[in-house]
Amino acid sequence: MTAGEFFGEVKSIAGRWIKKTLRRPPFLFFSLVQPIVWFVLFTAAFASVADIPGFKESTGTGSYLTFFAGAVIIQTVLASAMQSGVGFVTDMESGFLDKLKVAPIHRASILLGKLLSDGARILLQTAVILILAFALGVGIATGLLGLVLLFAIALAFGIAWSGISTFIALATKNSESTLMISLLTTFPLLFLSTAVMPKLLLKSPVSDIAVYNPITYIADGLHGLIITPGLNWSVVGLAFLIIGAVGFITLSATTTMFRRTVSA
Repeated sequence: MTAGEFFGEVKSIAGRWIKKTLRRPPFLFFSLVQPIVWFVLFTAAFASVADIPGFKESTGTGSYLTFFAGAVIIQTVLASAMQSGVGFVTDMESGFLDKLKVAPIHRASILLGKLLSDGARILLQTAVILILAFALGVGIATGLLGLVLLFAIALAFGIAWSGISTFIALATKNSESTLMISLLTTFPLLFLSTAVMPKLLLKSPVSDIAVYNPITYIADGLHGLIITPGLNWSVVGLAFLIIGAVGFITLSATTTMFRRTVSA
Protein backbone atom coordinates (compact mmCIF):
# COMPACT_ATOMS: atom_id res chain seq x y z
CA MET A 1 0.00 0.00 0.00
CA THR A 2 1.34 3.42 -0.96
CA ALA A 3 1.29 6.45 1.32
CA GLY A 4 -1.24 8.10 -1.00
CA GLU A 5 -3.61 5.15 -0.73
CA PHE A 6 -3.31 5.12 3.05
CA PHE A 7 -4.05 8.83 3.39
CA GLY A 8 -6.92 8.39 0.96
CA GLU A 9 -8.42 5.80 3.32
CA VAL A 10 -7.95 8.10 6.30
CA LYS A 11 -9.61 10.93 4.40
CA SER A 12 -12.56 8.74 3.41
CA ILE A 13 -13.17 7.51 6.95
CA ALA A 14 -12.81 11.00 8.40
CA GLY A 15 -15.22 12.29 5.77
CA ARG A 16 -17.71 9.57 6.67
CA TRP A 17 -17.65 10.64 10.33
CA ILE A 18 -18.01 14.32 9.44
CA LYS A 19 -20.99 13.57 7.18
CA LYS A 20 -22.52 11.45 9.93
CA THR A 21 -22.27 14.40 12.32
CA LEU A 22 -23.74 16.84 9.79
CA ARG A 23 -26.68 14.48 9.26
CA ARG A 24 -27.58 14.84 12.94
CA PRO A 25 -28.63 18.51 13.19
CA PRO A 26 -29.81 18.27 16.84
CA PHE A 27 -26.45 16.85 17.95
CA LEU A 28 -24.54 19.43 15.93
CA PHE A 29 -26.74 22.25 17.24
CA PHE A 30 -26.40 21.36 20.91
CA SER A 31 -22.67 20.62 20.63
CA LEU A 32 -22.24 24.20 19.39
CA VAL A 33 -24.75 25.78 21.78
CA GLN A 34 -23.39 24.08 24.92
CA PRO A 35 -20.14 26.09 25.07
CA ILE A 36 -22.11 29.29 24.41
CA VAL A 37 -24.36 28.54 27.39
CA TRP A 38 -21.30 27.79 29.50
CA PHE A 39 -19.68 31.04 28.47
CA VAL A 40 -22.70 33.24 29.13
CA LEU A 41 -23.93 31.63 32.37
CA PHE A 42 -20.59 31.18 34.12
CA THR A 43 -19.25 34.61 33.30
CA ALA A 44 -22.52 36.19 34.43
CA ALA A 45 -22.58 34.18 37.67
CA PHE A 46 -18.92 34.63 38.58
CA ALA A 47 -18.18 38.10 37.17
CA SER A 48 -17.55 39.40 40.70
CA VAL A 49 -14.58 37.02 41.05
CA ALA A 50 -12.57 39.65 39.18
CA ASP A 51 -13.13 42.02 42.12
CA ILE A 52 -11.30 39.75 44.56
CA PRO A 53 -8.01 41.35 45.64
CA GLY A 54 -5.11 39.82 43.74
CA PHE A 55 -7.14 38.59 40.77
CA LYS A 56 -5.91 41.17 38.28
CA GLU A 57 -2.32 40.96 39.55
CA SER A 58 -2.25 37.15 39.22
CA THR A 59 -4.08 36.86 35.88
CA GLY A 60 -3.14 40.02 34.01
CA THR A 61 -6.76 41.05 33.40
CA GLY A 62 -9.53 42.65 35.43
CA SER A 63 -12.21 40.82 33.45
CA TYR A 64 -13.37 37.36 34.47
CA LEU A 65 -14.95 37.07 31.01
CA THR A 66 -11.52 37.32 29.42
CA PHE A 67 -9.99 34.90 31.90
CA PHE A 68 -12.80 32.37 31.52
CA ALA A 69 -12.52 32.25 27.71
CA GLY A 70 -9.67 29.75 28.01
CA ALA A 71 -11.72 27.57 30.37
CA VAL A 72 -14.63 27.43 27.89
CA ILE A 73 -12.29 26.29 25.14
CA ILE A 74 -10.93 23.54 27.39
CA GLN A 75 -14.42 22.48 28.50
CA THR A 76 -15.54 22.26 24.88
CA VAL A 77 -12.49 20.24 23.90
CA LEU A 78 -13.06 17.82 26.79
CA ALA A 79 -16.73 17.38 25.90
CA SER A 80 -15.89 16.80 22.25
CA ALA A 81 -13.18 14.30 23.16
CA MET A 82 -15.69 12.30 25.21
CA GLN A 83 -17.93 11.96 22.15
CA SER A 84 -15.12 10.19 20.32
CA GLY A 85 -15.50 7.02 22.35
CA VAL A 86 -19.30 7.05 22.19
CA GLY A 87 -19.07 7.16 18.40
CA PHE A 88 -16.87 4.08 18.37
CA VAL A 89 -19.37 2.19 20.52
CA THR A 90 -22.14 3.13 18.08
CA ASP A 91 -20.12 1.66 15.21
CA MET A 92 -19.48 -1.52 17.18
CA GLU A 93 -23.14 -1.92 18.09
CA SER A 94 -24.33 -1.31 14.53
CA GLY A 95 -21.83 -3.78 13.08
CA PHE A 96 -20.10 -1.13 10.96
CA LEU A 97 -16.76 -1.72 12.67
CA ASP A 98 -17.00 -5.42 11.77
CA LYS A 99 -17.46 -4.43 8.14
CA LEU A 100 -14.37 -2.24 8.30
CA LYS A 101 -12.40 -5.11 9.87
CA VAL A 102 -12.95 -7.33 6.82
CA ALA A 103 -12.57 -4.50 4.29
CA PRO A 104 -9.27 -4.33 2.32
CA ILE A 105 -8.02 -1.27 4.18
CA HIS A 106 -5.25 -0.59 6.67
CA ARG A 107 -6.53 -0.91 10.23
CA ALA A 108 -4.69 2.22 11.37
CA SER A 109 -6.70 4.33 8.91
CA ILE A 110 -9.88 3.53 10.88
CA LEU A 111 -8.51 5.04 14.08
CA LEU A 112 -6.75 7.95 12.39
CA GLY A 113 -9.84 8.83 10.38
CA LYS A 114 -11.92 8.98 13.54
CA LEU A 115 -9.37 11.18 15.30
CA LEU A 116 -9.19 13.59 12.35
CA SER A 117 -12.97 13.95 12.28
CA ASP A 118 -12.88 14.74 16.00
CA GLY A 119 -10.23 17.34 15.28
CA ALA A 120 -12.42 18.99 12.66
CA ARG A 121 -15.32 19.20 15.13
CA ILE A 122 -13.04 20.68 17.79
CA LEU A 123 -11.79 23.37 15.40
CA LEU A 124 -15.37 24.30 14.50
CA GLN A 125 -16.44 24.52 18.15
CA THR A 126 -13.36 26.56 19.06
CA ALA A 127 -14.13 28.98 16.22
CA VAL A 128 -17.70 29.42 17.52
CA ILE A 129 -16.40 30.17 21.02
CA LEU A 130 -13.89 32.72 19.75
CA ILE A 131 -16.49 34.47 17.58
CA LEU A 132 -18.70 34.80 20.67
CA ALA A 133 -15.74 35.95 22.77
CA PHE A 134 -14.85 38.62 20.22
CA ALA A 135 -18.48 39.75 20.15
CA LEU A 136 -18.41 40.10 23.95
CA GLY A 137 -15.24 42.17 23.85
CA VAL A 138 -12.56 39.55 24.48
CA GLY A 139 -9.43 39.98 22.37
CA ILE A 140 -6.32 37.90 21.68
CA ALA A 141 -3.44 39.86 23.18
CA THR A 142 -0.83 37.93 21.18
CA GLY A 143 -2.37 38.75 17.82
CA LEU A 144 -2.72 36.53 14.76
CA LEU A 145 0.13 34.21 15.71
CA GLY A 146 -1.42 33.75 19.14
CA LEU A 147 -4.74 32.92 17.51
CA VAL A 148 -3.11 30.26 15.34
CA LEU A 149 -1.34 28.78 18.37
CA LEU A 150 -4.62 28.80 20.30
CA PHE A 151 -6.29 26.71 17.60
CA ALA A 152 -3.25 24.42 17.51
CA ILE A 153 -3.42 23.83 21.28
CA ALA A 154 -7.15 23.14 21.14
CA LEU A 155 -6.75 20.70 18.25
CA ALA A 156 -3.76 18.85 19.66
CA PHE A 157 -5.21 18.66 23.17
CA GLY A 158 -8.55 17.41 21.86
CA ILE A 159 -6.97 14.60 19.84
CA ALA A 160 -4.71 13.63 22.73
CA TRP A 161 -7.57 13.61 25.27
CA SER A 162 -9.93 11.72 22.95
CA GLY A 163 -7.63 8.74 23.43
CA ILE A 164 -9.04 8.33 26.95
CA SER A 165 -12.65 8.11 25.78
CA THR A 166 -11.79 5.85 22.85
CA PHE A 167 -9.79 3.52 25.10
CA ILE A 168 -12.71 3.26 27.52
CA ALA A 169 -15.11 2.62 24.62
CA LEU A 170 -12.97 -0.17 23.19
CA ALA A 171 -12.55 -1.71 26.64
CA THR A 172 -16.20 -1.55 27.76
CA LYS A 173 -18.00 -1.65 24.38
CA ASN A 174 -20.85 0.21 26.07
CA SER A 175 -21.87 3.82 25.37
CA GLU A 176 -23.34 4.49 28.83
CA SER A 177 -20.22 3.21 30.58
CA THR A 178 -18.01 5.16 28.21
CA LEU A 179 -19.84 8.41 28.86
CA MET A 180 -20.04 7.97 32.64
CA ILE A 181 -16.40 6.93 33.08
CA SER A 182 -15.26 9.73 30.76
CA LEU A 183 -17.24 12.28 32.77
CA LEU A 184 -15.81 11.05 36.07
CA THR A 185 -12.23 11.10 34.76
CA THR A 186 -12.46 14.40 32.90
CA PHE A 187 -14.59 17.20 34.31
CA PRO A 188 -13.37 17.01 37.92
CA LEU A 189 -9.89 17.71 36.53
CA LEU A 190 -11.18 20.91 34.94
CA PHE A 191 -12.19 22.33 38.33
CA LEU A 192 -9.02 21.02 39.96
CA SER A 193 -6.91 23.18 37.65
CA THR A 194 -6.23 26.86 37.03
CA ALA A 195 -8.69 26.96 34.12
CA VAL A 196 -11.64 28.32 36.11
CA MET A 197 -9.79 30.08 38.94
CA PRO A 198 -6.24 31.47 39.12
CA LYS A 199 -3.84 29.50 41.27
CA LEU A 200 -3.49 32.36 43.77
CA LEU A 201 -7.17 31.99 44.70
CA LEU A 202 -7.19 28.21 44.94
CA LYS A 203 -7.15 26.69 48.41
CA SER A 204 -5.30 23.56 49.51
CA PRO A 205 -5.60 20.72 48.56
CA VAL A 206 -6.98 21.97 45.22
CA SER A 207 -3.94 24.18 44.68
CA ASP A 208 -1.67 21.20 45.39
CA ILE A 209 -3.52 18.97 42.94
CA ALA A 210 -3.47 21.68 40.27
CA VAL A 211 0.33 21.51 40.12
CA TYR A 212 0.15 17.90 38.90
CA ASN A 213 -2.93 18.37 36.74
CA PRO A 214 -2.11 18.49 32.99
CA ILE A 215 -5.12 20.71 32.32
CA THR A 216 -3.46 23.43 34.44
CA TYR A 217 -0.66 23.79 31.91
CA ILE A 218 -3.05 23.82 28.95
CA ALA A 219 -5.06 26.54 30.73
CA ASP A 220 -1.92 28.54 31.46
CA GLY A 221 -0.96 28.35 27.78
CA LEU A 222 -4.38 29.56 26.63
CA HIS A 223 -4.52 32.30 29.27
CA GLY A 224 -1.11 33.50 28.17
CA LEU A 225 -2.17 33.70 24.52
CA ILE A 226 -5.45 35.47 25.30
CA ILE A 227 -4.40 37.82 28.10
CA THR A 228 -0.66 38.57 28.02
CA PRO A 229 0.78 40.79 25.25
CA GLY A 230 3.88 39.26 23.73
CA LEU A 231 4.28 35.54 23.32
CA ASN A 232 5.63 33.71 26.34
CA TRP A 233 7.16 30.76 24.50
CA SER A 234 8.08 28.93 27.69
CA VAL A 235 4.43 28.76 28.81
CA VAL A 236 3.15 27.86 25.33
CA GLY A 237 5.95 25.36 24.82
CA LEU A 238 5.19 23.70 28.14
CA ALA A 239 1.53 23.38 27.10
CA PHE A 240 2.53 21.57 23.91
CA LEU A 241 4.99 19.41 25.85
CA ILE A 242 2.25 18.32 28.25
CA ILE A 243 -0.08 17.64 25.32
CA GLY A 244 2.62 15.51 23.71
CA ALA A 245 3.09 13.50 26.90
CA VAL A 246 -0.66 13.01 27.38
CA GLY A 247 -1.10 12.07 23.73
CA PHE A 248 1.73 9.56 23.84
CA ILE A 249 0.16 7.78 26.81
CA THR A 250 -3.49 7.90 25.74
CA LEU A 251 -3.03 7.19 22.05
CA SER A 252 -0.51 4.41 22.68
CA ALA A 253 -2.98 2.71 25.02
CA THR A 254 -5.83 3.29 22.56
CA THR A 255 -3.83 1.90 19.63
CA THR A 256 -3.00 -1.24 21.60
CA MET A 257 -6.63 -1.75 22.59
CA PHE A 258 -7.80 -1.03 19.04
CA ARG A 259 -5.47 -3.68 17.62
CA ARG A 260 -6.89 -6.21 20.06
CA THR A 261 -10.43 -5.24 19.08
CA VAL A 262 -9.95 -5.48 15.30
CA SER A 263 -8.00 -8.74 15.57
CA ALA A 264 -10.61 -10.42 17.79
